[in-house]
Amino acid sequence: MAICADDYALTPRVSAAILDLARHGRISAVSCMTASPLWPELGPALKSVADHVDIGLHLTLVEETPLTAMPRLAPSGRLPSIGQLIAKSYLGLAPLDEVAAEIEAQVAAFIAVMGRPPAHIDGHLHTHVLPGIRDIVLAAAARMTPRPWLRTTTDRAAFSRPAGFKAGVLDALGRAFTREALARGFLTNDGFSGFYDFAGGDYAAAFPAFLRNMGPRPLILCHPGAADDSAAWADARAREYDFLGSGAFEALLGPEGVVRMSAFKSAAAAP
Repeated sequence: MAICADDYALTPRVSAAILDLARHGRISAVSCMTASPLWPELGPALKSVADHVDIGLHLTLVEETPLTAMPRLAPSGRLPSIGQLIAKSYLGLAPLDEVAAEIEAQVAAFIAVMGRPPAHIDGHLHTHVLPGIRDIVLAAAARMTPRPWLRTTTDRAAFSRPAGFKAGVLDALGRAFTREALARGFLTNDGFSGFYDFAGGDYAAAFPAFLRNMGPRPLILCHPGAADDSAAWADARAREYDFLGSGAFEALLGPEGVVRMSAFKSAAAAP
């Protein structure tokens, strides 16, 4: 099972929380926002955990500042909202040439800091599974050596989990990406959970449901951080960080029969 922390390099406090959990073996994958201006400064610290944690790319195509000029998708210098990008993607209106150039720039930014391609690829707010964009992501991943594993959003138990409607929507949105990734021989997670009510939900109480009815290679995403931070959902990020660093988290995994491990990395490197 992989426990993947998203949004590394979003803010210093988010990054510090993620790095602390990685150093203490509480997470097994980290997804990095290389479009962030903080990435060149904060990225090198991840080399200290790269031997036991998968360090991957969190493609950022919404709500942030892109690395490249995108006059059609980001005419004001700011990427669109997730709702706008979903609409453009399904209507065939997304400027895919701009998206491709931005993805290449974010891949290059990752390699410039880490000295190698990402161990895995996913997307901020899961935009990597959208029509048109998913083909660009798959093509970019196919050019990498070793091949990264790809994070899918499909989950057979989606509607039975906390925030089941959101999980169900993402399951539906991600099915085509999952089919294409598997058809092209990519390793993916099988099962995807970690959603709950960020506004005021009890993360510790929700976590046991993330572990139920999982596939053989499940992934749980998380968003650790600090309460006194500028990042969105700072209070929820702090609750996640506190729980994942606690004895209660360790105690929970034993009775559930789950082993945390970075199992995806070695398989992804296989020919």
